[in-house]
Amino acid sequence: MCQEKLVPEAVDTLLDNGIRRQPMRDGHNKVNKSFSDVIEGKEGRFWETLLGKGIDYSRRSVIVVGPSLSLHRCGLPREIAIELFQTL
Repeated sequence: MCQEKLVPEAVDTLLDNGIRRQPMRDGHNKVNKSFSDVIEGKEGRFWETLLGKGIDYSRRSVIVVGPSLSLHRCGLPREIAIELFQTL
């Protein structure tokens, strides 16, 4: 194969190995990891370092309708409000 084709294929493999019909493999027949493989998905570097961090003072709950609340208002249990908004 001529070098004019090898260089673009090598760059494609480096950036996104899934772009080609047959992904490039190493000498042990393992698929080469591309840059996009390293950063995307739940096991990717982007998720692990930025999005996978725990957050202090956060809660998860279900939003429900409250008959005593007016429009554009939300209710928060007192215990959770005290814990979330206490001074450190």
